Amino acid sequence: MTNPIKTWFFELIEDAIGSKAMNQFKKEEDDRKNPESNKKPEQD
Repeated sequence: MTNPIKTWFFELIEDAIGSKAMNQFKKEEDDRKNPESNKKPEQD
């Protein structure tokens, strides 16, 4: 079960900065936590 305060906090931040920015933040956090699993082959 997730922490309801943490969930509320992130929803509050998402409302303040917008969902697009929040999704980018979540993606960057996932990349930082799992750098090898999220690497994609570079395309030319």
